[in-house]
Amino acid sequence: MSRKMNDSGVDWIGQIPEHWSVQRVSQAFTFKKSKANVENPVILSLARDGIKVRDISNNEGQIAESYYNYNPVEIGDFLLNVMDLYSGANCNVSNIEGVISPAYANLRYRDNINPYFYDYYFKVQYWQMAMFAHGKGVSFDHRWTINKSDLLQYDIPKLPFAEQNEIVEVINSKIYSVNHLIKIQEKSLDKLFEYKQSVINRFVIEGIKPNQNYRENQQTWYDRIPIEWKVEKMKFNFLFGKGLSITKEDLKEEGIKTISYGEVHSKYPMRFNSSINYLKCVDVSYLSTNFKSILKNGDFIFADTSEDINGSGNYSMNEGDEVFAGYHSIIVRNNDKRVINKYLQYLFFSDSWRYQVRCGVVGIKVYSISQKLLKNCFYIIPPLEDQVLICDFLDKMTGAIDKLIKIKKQKIEKLNEYKKSIIYEYVTGKKEV
Repeated sequence: MSRKMNDSGVDWIGQIPEHWSVQRVSQAFTFKKSKANVENPVILSLARDGIKVRDISNNEGQIAESYYNYNPVEIGDFLLNVMDLYSGANCNVSNIEGVISPAYANLRYRDNINPYFYDYYFKVQYWQMAMFAHGKGVSFDHRWTINKSDLLQYDIPKLPFAEQNEIVEVINSKIYSVNHLIKIQEKSLDKLFEYKQSVINRFVIEGIKPNQNYRENQQTWYDRIPIEWKVEKMKFNFLFGKGLSITKEDLKEEGIKTISYGEVHSKYPMRFNSSINYLKCVDVSYLSTNFKSILKNGDFIFADTSEDINGSGNYSMNEGDEVFAGYHSIIVRNNDKRVINKYLQYLFFSDSWRYQVRCGVVGIKVYSISQKLLKNCFYIIPPLEDQVLICDFLDKMTGAIDKLIKIKKQKIEKLNEYKKSIIYEYVTGKKEV
């Protein structure tokens, strides 16, 4: 027997159980807006998987006084990103004491309020873009903000405290089980990535012809290569350039397509096609003054910064029409007729070649590479016949692995969607505890 539902009278809440009602955020929470005024505070950040302690020891130019105006955070405080309701949509309950940027909304729960229930509820609001309609700003995908007054007037469901607690317990239990399944898929995915990497590492260095004669290593990044293969520094046969000196605010929907370092890291590793893949744009006026930042078909773009050492050397190759290289990027153009770009794609992907990059990066928390570093990297030049054989073989091998990777990613995506559906059904009262 399904529970009886009534219309809440609020569009983004919809139908709710008959014993629930509607209240405003201000009735469930108080808005905390004070200043820390302490030296050496614990600096917090609002992350997708919770409130984290932020390491500021390596941030140049920042001193303790710059955090005097930060907002004190107690355990149980409910934090929301209200300044970016699109790409930065996020909220969490803090289990740590510290301070956080006043740009975030810090809500303290009143009596008979479980902040974890409303954390789940507001996650649904972000997913469904319900809060987005209450935002204001210059552009939807940057600093689209809901102000304090509108947030406190925002309508939310009101239900018995005991039921809030029960719902949180049920959601936590079910999500724990789903997360366990996700971890299994992620471990399997990691093994597939490792296998793909090992296949590429082996054959771009050793080739695929049987009974080859090898010469021993004179470099630190490979053990041996076929005796007739050559090794040279990139600076002798490649051209180098840098991307546009722009920020995210300069990007728009129309104009000349531009690929950024973030897209190299996350969306289009190894290769992209500007004619097919979605890319944001810059104004056409950049063509007259920044033509050296154009990526031609076959050009490589390297991200010049990475948040982890493994990401150092991440790149993509343009397989489509000309585009601009965006901020924090290095352009690498192959001028060596002895080596084909497809082979270089696989070589640059290998851990063996990237060893050179990782040994030369600068930084501790953020790792940076330079044109000079890339210019001094060595690359391998097999005979053209060997390059074609290697690429054909790796296309088949990695193609099969990539199909399995795609299946695993789809399973993880479905499990994450299932998690969202669990949260949605319980915090909206559609499913009874």
